[in-house]
Amino acid sequence: MNLKFFTYLIIVNILLCQPIPKDFIGFHKKKLMIDSGKNWFQNSIFGPLRMNNQQDMTDSLIIISRLGLKTLSNGKSFYGFGHFTYNKYFHGYLYSRIVNHPELFERFSGIQRDINRFGFTAGETDQSGICFENNWLTFQFGRGRESWGAGNDIQLGLYENSNPYDYGMLDLDFGKLKVRYFNGYLETDSLEISRYISGRGIEWNNEKNILLGLSEVVVYSGKNRTLDFSYLNPISTHLEIELNDKQNNLGTDNGNGIWQVSIDYLFLSRFKISFNYLMDEIVLDKVQKNANKNSQGGFSFKIVHSPSFFKGDNSSNIYASFVKISTNTFRHEDGNNNFVVRDKPLGWPHGSDGREFKLGFDSFTSKYNLLVRSCFGRRDLGINSIIENPYIGYTNYISVPFPSGDYQKVIFFQSDLQWWYKPYISLTLKMDYYRTKNQLINGNFKTGIDIYFPVAAKI
Repeated sequence: MNLKFFTYLIIVNILLCQPIPKDFIGFHKKKLMIDSGKNWFQNSIFGPLRMNNQQDMTDSLIIISRLGLKTLSNGKSFYGFGHFTYNKYFHGYLYSRIVNHPELFERFSGIQRDINRFGFTAGETDQSGICFENNWLTFQFGRGRESWGAGNDIQLGLYENSNPYDYGMLDLDFGKLKVRYFNGYLETDSLEISRYISGRGIEWNNEKNILLGLSEVVVYSGKNRTLDFSYLNPISTHLEIELNDKQNNLGTDNGNGIWQVSIDYLFLSRFKISFNYLMDEIVLDKVQKNANKNSQGGFSFKIVHSPSFFKGDNSSNIYASFVKISTNTFRHEDGNNNFVVRDKPLGWPHGSDGREFKLGFDSFTSKYNLLVRSCFGRRDLGINSIIENPYIGYTNYISVPFPSGDYQKVIFFQSDLQWWYKPYISLTLKMDYYRTKNQLINGNFKTGIDIYFPVAAKI
C-alpha cells in the first residue's frame, strides 16, 4: 500500500457514514465549512456531523483503525478506533477510551475504579455500532449521541457534548425532504427506575440557502419499565400516546416531551443566521395565566460572517450567538423524566435557568493544518439550573425572576489552537479564563499532544 493511498484512507475516508468522533480533524473541518454556508446541501438540523458515503468505493472489505495516546496537561487517554466497510453500504465502527482522570475529559461518563493499570482508572466506549447506508436510507444501531438544531454550538435539547447512550436510528433522505427517528436507552438507577429516550423530526432544505426543521424528543421512565413499543412508531407523537393511554405505563406523569422549530438561512453568500425555538411547558388558558404560571422553553440565535481571509480549502468565521433557556425547561414533575443522562444534560451543557451571549472567531487553514478558535462573552446561571440537581423535578410553573435566585454572572474568555504537524500527530494549546461577579478570576493554560498509529487494509 503506497503512502498516497494510505493518507487518503486515513484523512478522507476515516468515517464514511457514521458520526465523526469530535477529537478527529474531519469533525472540525466539516463543522467550519457548514457554519460558513459552504456545501449547503450537506447542512442538516440532524447531528452530530457525519462524513459523506463514498459511492465510488469497491465491493471489497476496507478496514481502517488507529491506536493513539492523547494528553492535555494532567489528563491522559489511550484510545482505539476501528471502522470497516463491506460492499459499499455496510459499516461497523468503534471508538473507545481509557483515561486517568475521568473529570478532565468531555463526553466521558465511565466509572472511576479504585485500582489503576499504568495510571489509567476508567474506560468507556464513546461511539460504536453497525450501519447500513445508501443514497436515501440510513439504519444504524449502536452507542453515541444525537445533536439536533440549526447552527453549530447552539443546540438546545440534544447536544454533541452529552454523555453517550445506546440507541437505534432510522434516517430517510428524499432529496430536499429528510426525516429522522431514534429510540434508545439512557440508564437504570439503584431504585430500578429505567429511563429511555425517543425522538422524531422532519426537515426541508432547498439545497441553496434555506433549511427548516421541526422535531420532538421524549424522555420516558418507570420502575422496571421496559422499552415502550408505542414509542417505536416513527410517525407518532408524545401527547397522542400519553393522553390516549397507549404506553406501557399509563397516565400522563411517566414521560416528558419537548418540541423544537429550527431555521437556517444563508444570505449575501457570506452571512448565515441560525435560530432554534424550543417549547417544553406551554401555558395557553386563562386560568393558568391568572395563577401566574408561564410557559417554559428556550431559544438560541447565531449569526455567522465568513470573510475571505484565505483561499482554497479553508474556512474562517466570525460569529455572535445568544442562548436562553427558562428555569424549569428540561425538568418534569417526576425528576426521572428530566433531560439528563448519567448526571449530565442531554442538551445545552450549562443546563437550564440560564442565558449566554458570545462573540467568537473560528478558522482552519489547510496549508498549515491549523485550527484556531477563540470566544468571549457573558453567562448568567440561576440557582435552579438542571446541571445542579439533574434528577430533581419541578414543583410548579409559577413565574419567578429569571435567572432564579442569586444567580451567577460569569465573564469568560476561551481560546484553543490545534496544529496537525502530521496526519497522525497534533499539538494543542488551550486557555480558559473566567471572572465571577465577586471579581474572582479563574484561569488555566493547558498543553497537549495527540499521537496515533494508523492501520488501513483493503481485502
